[in-house]
Amino acid sequence: MRPAILLVGLAACDPIWGASVTVRDPANRPIEDATVAVACAADSYVTPELAVRSLPDGQAQVGGLGSQFPVGCDVFVAKPGYRTHRIRYRDLCPNGPTDCERGFAFDLVLEPE
Repeated sequence: MRPAILLVGLAACDPIWGASVTVRDPANRPIEDATVAVACAADSYVTPELAVRSLPDGQAQVGGLGSQFPVGCDVFVAKPGYRTHRIRYRDLCPNGPTDCERGFAFDLVLEPE
């Protein structure tokens, strides 16, 4: 029993990074099935590219384990028929990785094409 408690305690301390996104159209209606992704340059040391779909209420969360938001990675929100929204790493973390939040929340309006 003791090893299980220790394992749960260690897992609870793991740092996580992520982006929580609410996606709406210009009429303030939630957009379902928009892709929310964290993507990194091909030469980045970060290997996973993560993507999720927004729920019927327009909510989506993407993230992973790590002590910082992946350096050099951007957040993309896309859906056919709408302009893709890109949030660049340099806008998320203008002072670089040593002074960057691990979690972000966005309430975005996607414009029709």
